[in-house]
Amino acid sequence: MNLAKKVALLSSSCVLALALGGVAGASAAPNPDAGQNAYDPIIVPYVNWSGSAYLTTNAFSNVTSSNNFFDDSPTVTNDANSPGTITVRIVNSSGEQVGGTKTIAAGKSAVMDTIPWNSGTYTLQAKGSKAGYYNISID
Repeated sequence: MNLAKKVALLSSSCVLALALGGVAGASAAPNPDAGQNAYDPIIVPYVNWSGSAYLTTNAFSNVTSSNNFFDDSPTVTNDANSPGTITVRIVNSSGEQVGGTKTIAAGKSAVMDTIPWNSGTYTLQAKGSKAGYYNISID
């Protein structure tokens, strides 16, 4: 084999080795975003609800329910446009009250007592100082 063919063969081998090494190196690099995309759910460890509820003055009404897998102390807000003060409490699936009762004026918020993790379904109940629709949010 003459010298020109040997140089060409050696050059081709080096180029091929570099190309394969570059491909192998690129595929071996870790991808920090592997397995994540724009559709992956974001797990939120607490209830997040906002809506309107008709409340009476003489009995608690169910406002919303949630399951908790983490300790939770939800913040309840009575919208400024609500017709009056609300009294709120949390009950578990057996109907037992969890924590204390809070009274919340229109435009104000209160943090409820801690709901223990893995305690099943709990329900926020409320009654109003005046019968009517109250805008309530829970974070």
